[in-house]
Amino acid sequence: MSAAVRDRVAVIASEIVTAVGCFAAGLVLILGIPGVADGLRAGIQALFGRPVLPPDQAKVALSLALTPIATLVGALLYDRLGRLLEPGPRPPLLPPAQMPRLPRAATISLVYLGAAVVGSYALGFLMQLLGVPIAEQPLVLDLVAAGGPALSSLVFSALALAPLGEELFFRGLVFRRVAHRAGMWPALVTSALLFAVFHGNIHGLVVYFWLGLVFAGVYAATGRLSCAIAVHFGNNAITLLTLLAERATRGPS
Repeated sequence: MSAAVRDRVAVIASEIVTAVGCFAAGLVLILGIPGVADGLRAGIQALFGRPVLPPDQAKVALSLALTPIATLVGALLYDRLGRLLEPGPRPPLLPPAQMPRLPRAATISLVYLGAAVVGSYALGFLMQLLGVPIAEQPLVLDLVAAGGPALSSLVFSALALAPLGEELFFRGLVFRRVAHRAGMWPALVTSALLFAVFHGNIHGLVVYFWLGLVFAGVYAATGRLSCAIAVHFGNNAITLLTLLAERATRGPS
């Protein structure tokens, strides 16, 4: 193994360790400090009401936003740690002269959104043919079926908190830092793999990996993290609308 390859591997390993550590610290701060999680759940209940579910399921529904919030906290810790280890100006992903103007960036984002949706369905169809069908997380399906406050908390988490927190963490930090230190392709694979693993859905791992590549790809093509957030938002919105349409087709359970 050449020295250049060893250096790249060391960079990737250090970023993975840093990312995992900061994410774990975010979870500890949100879930481990007494009263924090309960306060956040109370705030979500005040916003959307208490889900009409058994107590255990209602608590889980109200806790849905806690992981994206912990991801946001982890991103802040990751960013602060990076600034301490590497003081000085933080270079953008692309030089300003190479960033497309907003109309072109919007067009590129729509193309990547199409790739996210079409690719996800194509992968789902392929995995079905191979006998290992992709499954949505059971909690998501339960909250869609429940409707009301349970669905509202899901929408808030999936359309507001998740795109912001996950894009700041996985693209704005992991992907950008690895890209600058080890190259674009290692950054694409590393950030997408972490994104997939962190979702904890073994049955949807391949789709999450694909989405991680798409979200990083639009960021690389435009140099605008806002475009990755927008594509992530659009993908989640289309997924939720599809699940709601399926619920309407099946009728009340």
